[in-house]
Amino acid sequence: MLAVVMSGGYGYTDSAGEILQAMSALRRGMALDLVERLATDARVRCVVVTDDQELVHGVQALGAGVVWTGWASESSGSGDFEFGVGLGFDWLRALHEAVRRFGGDSEEAVLVVGGCGAPFLTEQGVRALVEIDGRGVWQNNRMSPDIVLVRPGAAVFAVQVCRNDNEFGFALESQAGLPVHYFPPELGLFFDVDTPLDALLAATHPAAGERLRVTSTFLPQRVGLEQLLAVLRRTDYPDIALLGRVHPVEAEKFGQALGLRIRVFSEERGMKALGRVEKGLVRSLIATLLDARGEEAFFAELGGMASAVLWDTRVLFAHKGLELSDHDRFAADLGLVEQIRDPFLRRFTQAAQTAGFPVLTGGQALVSGALRLLRESTKVEI
Repeated sequence: MLAVVMSGGYGYTDSAGEILQAMSALRRGMALDLVERLATDARVRCVVVTDDQELVHGVQALGAGVVWTGWASESSGSGDFEFGVGLGFDWLRALHEAVRRFGGDSEEAVLVVGGCGAPFLTEQGVRALVEIDGRGVWQNNRMSPDIVLVRPGAAVFAVQVCRNDNEFGFALESQAGLPVHYFPPELGLFFDVDTPLDALLAATHPAAGERLRVTSTFLPQRVGLEQLLAVLRRTDYPDIALLGRVHPVEAEKFGQALGLRIRVFSEERGMKALGRVEKGLVRSLIATLLDARGEEAFFAELGGMASAVLWDTRVLFAHKGLELSDHDRFAADLGLVEQIRDPFLRRFTQAAQTAGFPVLTGGQALVSGALRLLRESTKVEI
């Protein structure tokens, strides 16, 4: 099996602030954790697609190949093929080059995963992936997969239009004509780290890699995680509000396992994969109510209905057409109000921080994979 790990440098420079530098170190560490896990099975050949100079050296030390996508003026030091330099990163072109250069038999499987896309993959899980048989595309969820396995691997070349990993499952189904399957839940491929909060949550999992555990401590934060866990351990059936692209199955299991009353308002699942963000089609009732009431009044009302909130705020941002920097989004998720530059986001985060009950904000993983993570790690006697 060829494993292609896509792990970019995200364009952060040495002058980036503390949050972005910490996230770069974390993503780099997670990619190395993943390469190390994949290398536990001799049947796996691993290649990392990256423009991160610091990552290259660690990858090579682990025996993996490199496809360098950085600028020509930068030296990857990889000794491997450099392509597309100066043209800007193109996800599909980079994938095609990795498979073309490192692929073997056209019938073998190709695993495509982001550097932060499988933090809980175990040695047993790697073996299970290698031993998947048959023809098709396997993915960890329908609407926005973070890890995709395709057999035969040559089918990746039938895909001519695909901008990112979230679209890859749909592209293989529609352009390569492959049947869709899903990874069994016991493989632990339910969580992807996109945000600092994702990382803080992932680091608590027993299968988390050592580099993830260490680098997550570099993140400055004022997240009410302990307050949330205290609410989840209550035995009086507390109300928990889940907002954003909520996974319906995980939400139900979350409530049942922990004895919670769940208030779910799920909106815009698949908004990226379906191109709704790019086309400006995202609409949110929750965002409309927030605008109508104002931030403080909205949280006051919400506090009368829920003891804690998990909020995928990316739907809110897309509804409002906000083009936020990574720095601002991450600072908001970490509760660092004073570091946020956008006026609306600063007001919103301040209101969330002073609401009087735990409000955790993040991306889609917070209301999907994180629900399973919290369910498995929280002990409640009901």
